[in-house]
Formats: sequence, C-alpha cells, structure tokens
Amino acid sequence: MKKKILALTLAVSMAAVGVGCGGTKPAANDSTTAKAAETTAAAAKESKAETKAEGGAESKAEENAGAPVASGKTLIVGTMANSLGLPVHQADIAGYFKDAGLDVKIEIFATGAPINEAMAAGNLDVAVSGMASVYALATGMYTYIGDGVITTGGESIYARADSDFAKAAPNERGVIGDPAVLKGASILGPLATTAHYQAIKYMETFGLTTDDFSMVSMDYPQAYQAFVTGEGDLVANKMPYTNQLEEAGYVKVCDMNMVSDSPIIDTIFTQNKVMEERSGDLELFLDCYYRACEDLMKDEANRRKVAMEWYAEEGINYSESDMDTEISVKDYYTRETVASENKLGQFMMDIGSFYVDQDVISKDDFPKVEASINSTLIENVKARAAK
Repeated sequence: MKKKILALTLAVSMAAVGVGCGGTKPAANDSTTAKAAETTAAAAKESKAETKAEGGAESKAEENAGAPVASGKTLIVGTMANSLGLPVHQADIAGYFKDAGLDVKIEIFATGAPINEAMAAGNLDVAVSGMASVYALATGMYTYIGDGVITTGGESIYARADSDFAKAAPNERGVIGDPAVLKGASILGPLATTAHYQAIKYMETFGLTTDDFSMVSMDYPQAYQAFVTGEGDLVANKMPYTNQLEEAGYVKVCDMNMVSDSPIIDTIFTQNKVMEERSGDLELFLDCYYRACEDLMKDEANRRKVAMEWYAEEGINYSESDMDTEISVKDYYTRETVASENKLGQFMMDIGSFYVDQDVISKDDFPKVEASINSTLIENVKARAAK
C-alpha cells in the first residue's frame, strides 16, 4: 500500500503592485526634494498594495461565504489508483485541499475489499471506492455522502478465441454463452467487486447460479496475467486489462452494460463518527472532489496527462489506446449534476437488492444500506456552487 501524506494549510495570496508617480522630476542635485519624492512614492505604493490585498481577502471571503471551517485534523482517505480515485489525485495536485484548509492523507489500495477492511479497522476516515462498498454500508457503520465515477463500459468477461466458451452464438443482447458449456466453468477475478457481480449476472443470463461456476479470487492484474498464461476458463476484468485483452484477440463474451440496465456508479462513504463530529471537513472534501471532477470533464488533454502519469507512478502502465477507451466509458459528476441526474446512492440500493436475492446480504441488513445515504453535504455543496 502506498501512502501519500499531505500536510496542508489554508493560505490567502496577497500580491502587491507598483504604482506610477506623476509630477516634476526632482533636480539631480536637490537631494532633499528627491528623497521626499521617493518617500511619497513608497507610501503611495504601500497604500495601494494594502488596498489590493484587502480587496483580495474580501473577494476570497465572498467566494467562501457559508463554507464550513476545516477542523485542522487529518482526513485519511482510502481509494484506488484508477479512474475511480483520479478526482482525489486531481484535487490534491490542483491544490484544492490546501485552499480549503484540509489536511489530507491519501492511501492507495488495489480493490474495494481491502478498503472495507481498513474502514472496519478504523484506519480510514473516508472511502472513495467501488461496488464492494455495499457490503460495508450493510453493516450500518458508515454514511454514504457522495456518488463517484460513472462507468458505462470497459468492465467485461473474456474467453480464449479457440475455446468452446467463445464459439456459442450471442443472444439478443450480444452475450455469448452456452449453459451446457458454462456449467462448472472457472472465472478469474476479485471477489466482492464489479467483476464478481458481472460473473453472477452473466451466468444468470443462461439460467445458471453461483453454484454452477467457481469464482477464482485474484486481483485484476493477477487475474489478467493468470488468464493470458493459460489459467481459468474465463476472466472478468476492467480497464486497462479489458482493452489489452481485446487488442490481443481474446473474445468478449459479456460486457457489464449487456447484463445491467444502469451504469456503475462508484461511492464516497465515511465513518459515522466522522460524519457526526467533522461534517465540515467532509463537506469541504466533497467540494474539492467535485471541483476536480469538473477539471477532468472540461479538459481531456490534461485528464489524459494527469491520469497516465499517476497510474505509471503507481505501477499501472496505460497505453494511449487504453486511455482512449477509459475516457470513452468513464464520466464524472460535477457539483451541478451530482444528485440531480440520479438519486444519490441509487446504484448502491440496486446492488444491495440484487445481493439480497443472492443471499449475500441478509434482508435484515439491507435497510441499513438505504439508511446510510445522506444527501445533506451534497446539498450544501451544490447550493454554494450555484451562487
């Protein structure tokens, strides 16, 4: 796990500007007059600089009117080095956390399951995570405070081109498979993730259940490597590995949008105690997060540059083609669109309901998912942004 520690404090920049002095130039031999003129010019310059600084502070105060004041305590945020965590990284390097007075510590994880574990251990204050968040929310220990990245593609299941799994005819939605062949299949991919969810939905398409296949748990890069070296019958994976599988000639038998009627919407949730005691920090964090999302959505060239550099730093190598695909299937909410286009947390509700049907989440725990969703902070962020 890689840790990035940011000790950030709020600072208001005040710039002094010089002013020109009119009047007659003093004679070179009149030192008294020259000195008086210099003193007058300096005083005028200082006065104008003070006026400008005061005006800048007033403008900043107006801009932040109604915003909470940061507590000064460290906010520990767990996320992943992919499109899901990119807004957190962008907010960091853009200085938004610093400007908000936040002291943020970012911790990077491979998947959502270890993020859940770190949250349960009390090692994180906030999780910017994926579908595995539903298991955490079902405990009642956390508060759902924001919607994350929107995924419309790039999460797929692949088969080897010469295998029986790839030779079946596609159904009306384009899903390729044969129940007689699929029964007993092994699918590589991480448990409690979108890969696992898609594997279940894929098998359901052909009337099969979780008892009819085995999910061999591996993180995304390990699952990719194992599959291309001959292990497993199928692999359920995500960007950039799905793009690389496609380019290498493997056959896509299922894409998430073929078996799900809604896009994947990732999550931002927090410890209940942090929500109770430090809601101001959380509100400021969300404002920074969605401002960063706006940056990513409005400047594709910069998004590409920032993402590829960050991914490489974290040991994930993206090609230009990988990045092309990611940009085409990953969008971000902004302060204007979050909780406007869709009800906050609706995807978590849909996933939770599905897992109740699968006996993965109990009926008694499912109401805790809905109870965890709190739109108060989002509403405050949106209201200030609209002013």
